[in-house]
Amino acid sequence: MAQTVPAAQLVARCRNGDQEAWAALVERFSRYVYAIATQGFRLREYDAEDVFQEVFAKVYEWDDSVSRGGTVQNWMVQLTRHVCVDCLRSGSREESTEETKLEADPQEDALARIDEALDVHDAMAGLWEN
Repeated sequence: MAQTVPAAQLVARCRNGDQEAWAALVERFSRYVYAIATQGFRLREYDAEDVFQEVFAKVYEWDDSVSRGGTVQNWMVQLTRHVCVDCLRSGSREESTEETKLEADPQEDALARIDEALDVHDAMAGLWEN
């Protein structure tokens, strides 16, 4: 399915049971959701996969709030952000590519990751306007 189909139209088609539209929606947003989890929140691969699955499970169970106001992209970003924060709160830890600092404050690290993810969101929002 072409990338030119507006995301809102894909959502409407998914709500009517169109499996092709669902596959196109997952394909369109899968890299985006995964990038927020791995690059924005620096989650381990298996935590990012859990986030990915939870986000798309929630997307599959839409409610009418997706259709009201805002864009599908913004809704997906917010949903992904909330699921990532929940993952961090549940005790999952980031896998640092730098040396771990023994005196590092885990709360400050989590807040820094959230700030970084919000920056990623703002940057991506301008790229995905329909």
